Amino acid sequence: MSNDPRYTGRNFRGHSRQEVWQTQSDPLLSEVGPGKPCGEFFRRFWLPIALTEQVGELPLRIRILGEDLVLFREKLGELGLVHLHCCHRNMSLEFGIVEEGGIRCSYHGWKYALDGTILETPCEPPASQVKNKTCLGAYPVVEYKGMIFSYMGPMELCPPFPFMDTFDEEGDVMIPYLIESPCNWLQVMENAWDPYHVVYLHTKAVRTQFIEAFAEMPKIQFHERDYGDFYTNTRRVEDIIWIRVHDLFLPSFTQNGGHFPIPDKSRYFGRCGLSRWVTPIDDTSTMVIAWRHFREGDDPKGLTDPNEVGLGKTDFYGQSGDRDYETRQKDPGDYDAWVSQGPINIHQRENLAFTDRGVAKVRRKLRSALNDLSGGKDIQRPSDVYENPIPTYGGDTMLNIPLQAGRDDAAIQKIVALKVAEIYQSGDKYTGQERKAFIVKELREYEQSWVNENSD
Repeated sequence: MSNDPRYTGRNFRGHSRQEVWQTQSDPLLSEVGPGKPCGEFFRRFWLPIALTEQVGELPLRIRILGEDLVLFREKLGELGLVHLHCCHRNMSLEFGIVEEGGIRCSYHGWKYALDGTILETPCEPPASQVKNKTCLGAYPVVEYKGMIFSYMGPMELCPPFPFMDTFDEEGDVMIPYLIESPCNWLQVMENAWDPYHVVYLHTKAVRTQFIEAFAEMPKIQFHERDYGDFYTNTRRVEDIIWIRVHDLFLPSFTQNGGHFPIPDKSRYFGRCGLSRWVTPIDDTSTMVIAWRHFREGDDPKGLTDPNEVGLGKTDFYGQSGDRDYETRQKDPGDYDAWVSQGPINIHQRENLAFTDRGVAKVRRKLRSALNDLSGGKDIQRPSDVYENPIPTYGGDTMLNIPLQAGRDDAAIQKIVALKVAEIYQSGDKYTGQERKAFIVKELREYEQSWVNENSD
């Protein structure tokens, strides 16, 4: 041991910790290509793959789940998604000719329907049967409110498109955005299962990136439902108990509350500010595709900006690499947190703690689902449980419940959060405005019950 006084009382252990550089990533959870368990799991769900604004007159080359594809809009307006290479001589169809009813390869003129059927082989003799012997790989697509979705799994297992209750609400302006990140999908998705990072990264680390109330350490309860999970994220702000609810559906769909709420008065069943998917491009590239929701009353201080939402951008801080490196170092955001973990985060280097129980939970759930799929078991999808519209809970409820003399406020916050979760779930038997009216009525009555209790 060195006798240098500069090192006295210090315990440098870099050399003894060098094993961290030998650890490996977890391929079961991170690899998404064809035939990989996680890739096949993703392929059992409808996934967003692009924005409407990206598809013009020419074919759009994209990469999804490790597959190179071409997305195009045929002349009558219907979208097609096909494998990149012509099944004749492998010329890329990004150079194809978009026509009515399909796409034609520029090399020898083979034309493909939207489902990959070969329609024409103009250079072949009339008696040629080649077009009846093969086809081009193709996937079905759905376009909705500026976003394009595809199902890339076995067609005999194709589920109905999952239409959430937040996808068509009166007074809600939905604007899509897409941002790519150079890292594995899981470390981006897990961010939504980690409510505690909001306290430090977004509030205490450097400055308040959203609202100051996020600095208060929340009380978190995770809840399971018939399909998926949600958590209640509860804080007290003076007389208000604020319950922020996040939806969590495998493989990567999440919804959260508003981005800039003001917890200064009662609010009942406010809805989500973000509906988000994390779609893997490949093992080391990912895109977040989401709708931002804009409603009257969601942004009392005017901190949102719909004009800043779109391809490569959104209107809240730190979601992309659009800042210079020094700015990112001085004021990091979500993008810097997940990208800096490396191309694929190595879980063996981590030391998970109490505040990581959401991350641990989603990894367990994902691993279980992948093992079920690999073992030939059916996996659960939203349509197995709910008819459209699928009820969700993401959003904010704020109840005026002042401090109760002589009672533990942390315990009260937990009681309130559990009751709010119960009320939300009890509304699943209704739909639309009837559901909203039921939940709001129940929340009002529950809030009033605290007034009545104190007046007795």
